[in-house]
Amino acid sequence: MALGAPLWAQDPSAGTPPATPPVVQPDSGTTPPAVAPREEPPTPPAATIQGAGDVRPATTPGAAPVQEPAAQPMPALPAAWDARYRTHEDIAVWTNAWVATGLAEAVVLPASRSGRSTPALQFGAPGERPLAERPTVFLLGGLDGVSLAGCEGVVRAVDDLLRARGTLPPSVAFVCVPWASPDGLARTLAGEPCDGRDRLAVDDDGDLVLDEDGPDDVDGDGQILEMLVEDPNGPWTRGSDARFLVRAASGDRLRYTRSKEGRDDDGDGRFNEDPEGGVVLDLAFPVGWTGEPGGLGGALPLDDDLSRALADLMRARPPLAVLAFQGNHGMLARAGGVEGLPWSDGPGTRADAAAVRLFAESTQRAQTDPIALRLARGESRPGAALDWIHSVVGALACEVGVWGPLDERVDPRGTAGNPRAEPRSVSAAEASAPNTEGAWARWLDDVRGGIGFVDWHLVDLGDNRTALVGGWLPLARANPPKENLEVATQGLAQFVKKLAVGAPNLELRVVEASRDGEVVTVRARLENTGRLPTGLGGAEGARVTLELPNGARLLWGELDARLGVLDPGATSREITAVVLVPPGGTLKLAARAPWAAPVTREVKP
Repeated sequence: MALGAPLWAQDPSAGTPPATPPVVQPDSGTTPPAVAPREEPPTPPAATIQGAGDVRPATTPGAAPVQEPAAQPMPALPAAWDARYRTHEDIAVWTNAWVATGLAEAVVLPASRSGRSTPALQFGAPGERPLAERPTVFLLGGLDGVSLAGCEGVVRAVDDLLRARGTLPPSVAFVCVPWASPDGLARTLAGEPCDGRDRLAVDDDGDLVLDEDGPDDVDGDGQILEMLVEDPNGPWTRGSDARFLVRAASGDRLRYTRSKEGRDDDGDGRFNEDPEGGVVLDLAFPVGWTGEPGGLGGALPLDDDLSRALADLMRARPPLAVLAFQGNHGMLARAGGVEGLPWSDGPGTRADAAAVRLFAESTQRAQTDPIALRLARGESRPGAALDWIHSVVGALACEVGVWGPLDERVDPRGTAGNPRAEPRSVSAAEASAPNTEGAWARWLDDVRGGIGFVDWHLVDLGDNRTALVGGWLPLARANPPKENLEVATQGLAQFVKKLAVGAPNLELRVVEASRDGEVVTVRARLENTGRLPTGLGGAEGARVTLELPNGARLLWGELDARLGVLDPGATSREITAVVLVPPGGTLKLAARAPWAAPVTREVKP
C-alpha cells in the first residue's frame, strides 16, 4: 500500500486494471469538444421469435422461403456498478463499454497535463431532438481532484440511468464526466497527501525556483500530517477539545502557525511555502478567482486545455443543471464559494430550493434549505466552478456531497445492507456549517471510534526549534471507507432523474384565435408544468414569439413577449396580438426558456 494510504484504501485485491486506453491529445483551439457520432443498434428483420436463438424470417404466402441473415446481437451491457473505488483505467473501460452498446455516445475531451485521457459520454432517451440541442444535465465526478466518492456517485447514477434509459424524459440530455480531474484523482487514489492539484509546477514563493520546499515526514511515521509552530501572532490556538484548533483571540497565550508537516528546506525561515505545485481544476474558473501566489486556481483562470474544454462544452449546450459530485459535507450545496458575490448570501434561488427538496426526497437526507458552497465546505472557495456556472452558463449549479459527518447512514461499523432506518435530525446550526470540527469530532468518536486522528506530539526541527505534529490522517475525511459506498451513493440516480423529469415543461395555451375578415386576434398564455422554474432569472427568461406569414403585419399587441421566470405550475400573463392576415394564412406561436425544450404551435383562425 502506498505511503500515507487513506482509510478507505483497504482493498488492494480489486484486480489487475485493464490496459491503459489510448491517450486523447489536447485540442489546440477553443471549439467545443467533439462528440463521436452514434451508431444506432441494428434493427432486426421482421421475424417471429419462437425461442431463444430460434429466429424464422417472415415469408409471403406462396413464395419460396427467403433465407435472411440473423440480426447481429447488441453488445452485452457492462457489469452493474459495485461498491469499490475504480482506477482511471477502470473508468475508461466502463465508459467505452457503454458506448459500445449504442446506448451512449463518446464525448471527446482533452487529456490532462500528465497525458491521462478524460473519459466522457452523453446519452438520453430516444427523441426527435438531437442530444446537443436538448436541455442538458452535466454530471462531473471529482473535479476537485480529491473526491473519489464523487466519481463513484457519478458512475452509479449513470449506470442506473442507462439501464432505464427508456424511462428518461425524451427532451433532456445527460453528459457524464466521471473522472473530471484525472491527475489529481490519480494522486488521491494512490494515497498521496495532495489537495487535488494536477502536476503543474508553480513558483509559490516567488524565488524563481520551482517546488523546492514541500512537506516532509519529520517524525518518520510514514505519514505527512499537520504541524503547529508556536508564534505569538499566529492565527490558531487549541480549542476546548485539545485535538482541534480554533481561531485565536486576544489574550490567548499559546498561538500557532498551521502548516503541513515539514522542514525549512530552503533556509528562508518559512515551512513548506513552495510545495509540489499544481492546479485544482474546480478552483480555476474566472468568477471569484483571486490569483493569489500559492493559490490553488493557477496563474490564470482556465489556463489548461481540460478545464477550458469543460467550460466550452457547458456553454455550447442548452443548460439545465451542472452537478459536481464532490465534497465531504453530505449535502447539496449551491453557488457561493466566496463572500461578496451577489448570490453568495441569502437563501439562494427558487431553483436551489426546488433542487434541495428533490435531493432530500431521493436520498432521505435531513436537508431542508439550500446552503452556500463556502459554508458547506467550511472554507472559502475562490474561483469555484459553481460560481462561474451559475453566473455565466446560467444553469442550476450544485455540489453533491456524496457523504459527510452529518450523514448518519454512512456507518463503517455496519454493512452496506444495513443502513440506519431513520436519519438523525440535523439542527439548523449543524446544517448551516456541516464541515465544522465539532461535527467531525462527533463522527470521529461516535462512528470511527477515534481511528483516523493522530494526537499532537512534539518533534525536533533542528536549530533549537520544535513543533507539534498530528491531526487527521491524510484523506481520512475526504472519502468514506469502500464498504460504505453502497449506502453513501443510494438515491443519487433518483435525484438526477427527478431533476430531469422535473425540468420545466412549456405548454402553450391558445385562449382565442378568431378572424374578422383579414383581422385576426390571438390570445395565449404559457404554462410551466414541470417541477423546476424555467431558469435562474435575469434578462433571459421565458418568452413567446408570434411568427407571421408572408403578407401579414401587426396591428396591435406584441410579437415578442418576455415573461420572466415561470415557477413550477405557474401560468404567464395573457399575450395578445391583433394582426392583419390574408385569408388562409397560418400563424405560429413559439415558446422557449433557458432550461426548457422549445415548443411551437400553429394557429389557423
